[in-house]
Amino acid sequence: MRLVGAHEPGYWRADDQLALGSDYAFSIDGGPALPDPCSTLLPHGLHGASRVLDEDFAWHDDGWRGVDLRRGVLLHLDVATVTAEGTLDAAAKLLPTVAALGVDGVELSPVAAFDPEDGPEAGVRLFAVHEPYGGAGALQRFVDAAHGAGLAVVLDLPHRWSVADTLDLHAFGPYAAGARIGPRDGSSSDRDTPRLNLDGSGSRGARDFLVADARRWLEVYHVDGLLLDVEALVDRSAVPFLTELADAVQAVGARSGRPRTLLMDGPGRSDRLTTIIRRILSGEHGPAPVAALRDLADATFPPGPTSARAPSTFRRAHRAAARSASVLVGDLTRLPAAARAVPWSGVHGADPGAGSGTTAATDVADQAALLAFATLAGTGVVLDTEHVPVQRQEPADQQLIDWARRLLALRSSSLADVAEQVRPSTAPGVLVVRRGRSALVLVTAHAPVEIVLDEHLADGGQPWRVAASWDPAGTHLLAGILQVPGRTAVVLRAGPEPGGTDRRG
Repeated sequence: MRLVGAHEPGYWRADDQLALGSDYAFSIDGGPALPDPCSTLLPHGLHGASRVLDEDFAWHDDGWRGVDLRRGVLLHLDVATVTAEGTLDAAAKLLPTVAALGVDGVELSPVAAFDPEDGPEAGVRLFAVHEPYGGAGALQRFVDAAHGAGLAVVLDLPHRWSVADTLDLHAFGPYAAGARIGPRDGSSSDRDTPRLNLDGSGSRGARDFLVADARRWLEVYHVDGLLLDVEALVDRSAVPFLTELADAVQAVGARSGRPRTLLMDGPGRSDRLTTIIRRILSGEHGPAPVAALRDLADATFPPGPTSARAPSTFRRAHRAAARSASVLVGDLTRLPAAARAVPWSGVHGADPGAGSGTTAATDVADQAALLAFATLAGTGVVLDTEHVPVQRQEPADQQLIDWARRLLALRSSSLADVAEQVRPSTAPGVLVVRRGRSALVLVTAHAPVEIVLDEHLADGGQPWRVAASWDPAGTHLLAGILQVPGRTAVVLRAGPEPGGTDRRG
């Protein structure tokens, strides 16, 4: 091997290409054989020799032009649990059902390779696809099928565990910083891992490592976007890593003619809206309900500049997003299971009800309410399979799927009002949130209620109509009085009914 020149300072490269299927490893200064940090195939386990992967694949997505995900709707799919088989090929069979919902794409849980016995918190190999999920070929087939169904694919990148001590990356260079990052909220593990070295001595190598990994998923696997756990990407350099990564992703999009997106997430970000709604549903919004509703309003419409009281990591992330607005998306609304999936699903040791103040809604009506607020919030949305059960395992699953489809059909008209002020109001057992020509009514009482709309929505404009109701048979709007069953969400729109005058949802 030889030391590469000025265009790649500090890198060693072999002059000869290895044949496909060849096993290889590195010995540093006579030390033990170590796998390639950029291994794409690890047939002998996470710590065994690497193998040269044949990445040739007959793609059928030449006509796929991509979608703008800045206000898109995704359905999160946890590969390990969304089907009984726990594979990408099995998950691909759900794509026609997902596409029929009207979402823009799917967000996949991480597919990076890890030791099945130790779990991802013991370390992941970013560049390799986890073999129990079907390996590299299965991911290519999944993305190809998704594009054929008109769906974008966003992939969650588990940077938090990419430089774990057990991976021995320190033998190759300073991939890790001196500081450490603890386990994510809700994890049953107490294991911490080193932070990525994004701004210290030798950080150029770590940055190149992550940028190369991102490019690989976008170029080799044709994915449309990547999800970043910003808490794991703490960076105090003059040029934030997020900006550098966004530039690289933007360049990939320009070359391919397809838009590519980076979604940013982390604790206390995308779960704000659903946390507030869960508190309202449970009656736990405290002694200051007006303040809670104000928080709800702030969380419902896309926020402006980040508050000075926000964690510094998130302020820097927003500044990076402002400089790369066409690629970076920092404002998302996630349903609870999708929020718990950052940076990995609960199947690997997390308490499914823990983390970020979210718990899974066990009552179907409450699930419907959360689904309504999230879908119509105005931000990008990541739905989950608890609230949109595309697996169809319970009798109520089809009702939730139909409700999601109806809400998604109303989303475009709701997005037209995102610049309008959010105005919440309350009555005993009732929450009404209005924005422009849309309003969302949530009955938290268990008994039916009658709501005089002029007390909440009077402005002398066009009359209101029921656009959707979780319980359409029990919902009626007559002479300005809305009759709603208990524990029901109702969507109202101002103006005439398209194609008719029926006012029952």
